[in-house]
Amino acid sequence: MRALRLIPVVALALSSLAYGASAAGASATHDHHHGSGPYTCAGGNIPAGSYWSIAVTGVCYMPAGNIFVKKDVTVAPGALLDAVTPGDPTATPLLPANVSIGGNVWVGAGAVLLLGCSPNIACPQAVGSDVVGGSVYAPGALAVVLHSTTVGGNVVYKGGGSGTGADVCAGTQHPWIDDPSLANGEGPGHPLPVYSDLEDSFIGGNVKVIGLNSCWLGTLRNQIAGNASFINNTMGDPDAMEVNNNLIQGNMTCTGNTPHVQFGEGGTASIVGGKGIAGCGFGVVLPNPAPAPIVHEHITISTSKLGSYWGERSQTSDAETTFGTTVSGNTLLGGSNVAAYSGSGLVGAVAGKTLATVRPNGWTTFTALDTCTCSFDGKSGTVTIRAYGATSPHGFTFGTFLVVTGPITGDDLSTLAGWGTFHSEHHGSTDLIIKEHLGFA
Repeated sequence: MRALRLIPVVALALSSLAYGASAAGASATHDHHHGSGPYTCAGGNIPAGSYWSIAVTGVCYMPAGNIFVKKDVTVAPGALLDAVTPGDPTATPLLPANVSIGGNVWVGAGAVLLLGCSPNIACPQAVGSDVVGGSVYAPGALAVVLHSTTVGGNVVYKGGGSGTGADVCAGTQHPWIDDPSLANGEGPGHPLPVYSDLEDSFIGGNVKVIGLNSCWLGTLRNQIAGNASFINNTMGDPDAMEVNNNLIQGNMTCTGNTPHVQFGEGGTASIVGGKGIAGCGFGVVLPNPAPAPIVHEHITISTSKLGSYWGERSQTSDAETTFGTTVSGNTLLGGSNVAAYSGSGLVGAVAGKTLATVRPNGWTTFTALDTCTCSFDGKSGTVTIRAYGATSPHGFTFGTFLVVTGPITGDDLSTLAGWGTFHSEHHGSTDLIIKEHLGFA
């Protein structure tokens, strides 16, 4: 029964893959560049268009438009692909290209991949929806950073990184330093430290991070249909190995890591449908945040410890702003709203914020953040919920959400963990029916 509870996560990932590929394929013929065969980028921008495959051999970017790749994308050893730095529209860039890859992404030894954008990395007013139909494999890569991306298969970071020496966090390694956004990420002439990351993504298979030696690693707010394994990784930053807020259908294994998997700057427990093993075992209690704890909290919680509740999110007001339209015809919206949760689970007043992308084919994808002054199970406090959803051309809304509240001093709900699904009461309605799975870690 525990595994069945997480099936909606896989369903949403597959639906994201379907409408993401459809949107890119439908509008690619309107882009300035058209291609139907293999394409090699030795440096510079990869034009919008359709390709059989893409090989990156230099420092390359995907700044604008729709890029549809039927088969694989390969980042050669020592090369770099930046599909994160915004360039669309050109005058006031909000997003990079919308990327749909039908096959796998291969990241070679010493190479760098940056894919997917959101306010958590480089796009303060928009969220991308990049899609990889196959898997992401990175044997020996210098760095791999994925945000807000749907991956149909596995994500595997194996070996590589910036090493274990004194300069592990210097950020001066090539090709990392060859990308201006990374070379000047902490101010002109001050590079970002080399890091690998996986955030706000849907993974249809397994996540494996094994033998990575780098400055920092984060794995935050992902929905993973398979297992998640973090084994024998060494980070130069003591705040690294932040693995929080993930929803994992299978097992979660953490062993041999330096530092150990931790809450870092504060998050909530990962929710695990299978077994929690070693450093991610269900009995492991850690300071949150580390190293100066506000509370001590379990690093993981089993789905069997969560109760199930039905509720409703009723919206009472909404204000919307249009940020811009991309060259591929996607309209980028931001909004704020006031709503209320009711039902047998969370109850309270909600202040919500939303970032949405409206595509020419009528689909809308969105990420929302609700802050609820709530009560639950006789306790009260502030709860933060991050939702990932879509609205069909006919006005039907659906998606999943994660409770992402970090520890708050004196707040009775600070250790609340949970996830759920939502759908509109009827087509075109802003009111949502919510199925909540909640418990305390």
